[in-house]
Amino acid sequence: MILPTVDQTEGVWITRTNDQGYYYIHDLFPADTALDRAHRSNCRLLIQRGTLQPEHSDHFALSQGGWNERERYRRKPL
Repeated sequence: MILPTVDQTEGVWITRTNDQGYYYIHDLFPADTALDRAHRSNCRLLIQRGTLQPEHSDHFALSQGGWNERERYRRKPL
């Protein structure tokens, strides 16, 4: 199986959310499969690069940003 790239995960995020609102990552990628685990891992990278933003800012530098499972995220507006 070929695992998704970060850009592919971003595309799936856009498709599943209609690019609107805040969502829990584990609600969009809930399965305990290699594919969903890869998407969740890619979401961590999207958070670090600032593409996915938390609903409530924790005031940490984006490079330190980790995935808080109790936090909802949205794609940064263009």
